[in-house]
Amino acid sequence: MKISVFACVLLISAVVISVDGETPADKFKRQHINKGMDPKHCDAVIKERKIHQNNRAFCKKENTFISASYGVVKKVCEKEGEPYPNDRNLRISLNSFRVVNCKCKDNMRPPNCGCKGSRPNLRIVIACDNNDNPVHYQEGLYITSLNETKPLIPDGSVTCVFC
Repeated sequence: MKISVFACVLLISAVVISVDGETPADKFKRQHINKGMDPKHCDAVIKERKIHQNNRAFCKKENTFISASYGVVKKVCEKEGEPYPNDRNLRISLNSFRVVNCKCKDNMRPPNCGCKGSRPNLRIVIACDNNDNPVHYQEGLYITSLNETKPLIPDGSVTCVFC
């Protein structure tokens, strides 16, 4: 009995902490929080923070940095966000955030990803864990009117895949 309980705890720990010892919340911070981010520095920051596709062979095609502190973004998981329509696991911010959206060239290999940045103001859509920590950036939405939003990409596709 003791061995099975220990095995269960070990398995749960392995799921929560990645191979590199990085929690999902820490990975979110590394990949998406940069208060002073400048669009001109996409390539350098992506290289410094080792942001790449999960297979590590290629650069991510796109990565979004939120120009705010982690504490401010965390509030979206609490009272400064609301459930996202049609997906109860996501939260959308009540207010817009300044973000830097880095788009990189296709089929590039780290460390030279050929990224260019833009700096829109968007309502952010994020996933949160059970402790109200942001763990995944889903997309950013432009505010088009008082209660209406529009996806960052015209076809409505997700702006961040496998973040």
